[in-house]
This record gives sequence, C-alpha cells and structure tokens, in this order.
Amino acid sequence: RISSGPSFMKDGPLDMRMNNAVDSKNRLNAADLCNEMDARELARIFKVYGDEPRNRAVAQAIVQRRPLQTTGDLVDAVASVVPQFAKQGRRHGRTATLARVFQALRIVVNQEDVVLEQALQEMAPSLLRQPGGRLVVLSYHSLEDRMTKRVIRDGTVHRVRHVEKDLYGNPMGPPRPFAPAGKAQKATAEEVQGNPRARSATLRVGNRQ
Repeated sequence: RISSGPSFMKDGPLDMRMNNAVDSKNRLNAADLCNEMDARELARIFKVYGDEPRNRAVAQAIVQRRPLQTTGDLVDAVASVVPQFAKQGRRHGRTATLARVFQALRIVVNQEDVVLEQALQEMAPSLLRQPGGRLVVLSYHSLEDRMTKRVIRDGTVHRVRHVEKDLYGNPMGPPRPFAPAGKAQKATAEEVQGNPRARSATLRVGNRQ
C-alpha cells in the first residue's frame, strides 16, 4: 500500500514510502532526502537512479527552495530550472524530468535497488535450481536493466572490471548461475501503440546453468 502516492500530477505529502510496515515508518521519506542532503548527493541520486541530465541544476534548485514538504513544492523547484517544453525533445521537457526525479527519490526511499539485488543474486538462484530453468526479467528503467544484465552475465549486479582466472583458465569470482539467452528485447512499435508504457520496458532472459 502506498502511504502517499509518488505522483507529481497532484499535490500531496512528499513521502513516497511504499508500505505501512514498521520499518517504513523508521525510514527517511522523500522530504527528508530533499531537505537534509547536500546538492552533490542529491545530484548523484538523480544521475544514478534517474539518468537525469539536469541532475546538478535540479539539485541546486531543491536546496535553494528548502524546506520542501509537498509534491507540489518539488514540482515548483524542478519547474524553476526546467522549461515545460525543450528544443532537444520530450526527454528534456519538464514532465520527463519530473518523472525521473520522482523515480530516483522513490527508489532510494524504498531501497528498491537493494531489494532487486537480493532477488536477482539470492532468491532467483535458490528458486531456479534445475539446469535449463529460465529467469525472465522485465525492467522499466535503466538501473533495473543494468542490474539484470550484469547478474545474468557476471553473476553479480555490481560492475566487474576484470575477470581473474585460475591456473586452468576458469573464471574466478562470484558464481554464475545463469547464462544469457539471446539479446535483450524491446517492445515493438505495435506494442507501444497499444500500451505506451511499454516503450521503456526491456526484457532479458537467463538460462540456469
């Protein structure tokens, strides 16, 4: 249950915690992040979790307009540095920027990246034990897709810069329970026409080894 909706289409408390469990009441909410973090950390959050090209400008605007208490306050802060429509296209317009900023805050508030890491690295291998079992993941933003790609390819959601090998040439490091099954799939033009939200979806499949 959403304690207060993470929507920028209507004004409401700037919360974004996704349930009413005891631990959620003890977690920082979106207002806490906006009011307590410095501009550098806010910019990092918007870049890492939202792929926001204006991450620094948005972060500075938030800091300058503190305290923020409602979703409307956050919308106004973003609107002060992002035009309604941008010459570069819809990705740089205000609506797209707000979607990325709200997404980034929601992910951090609810620790969604931590939960996804546990699901991919711990739960999936333990549930899919037989060789040939398939892990199918449908991601809706780049962070999820990067984590999925890495865990299927490298056995970990974290970036592997160099793969060490033993004396026999076998790769060392985290176990690799899955192997990629073909390339990532995107929605077709026909699918996007029927469901516009499908344009951001990426499907990846891994086979249990």
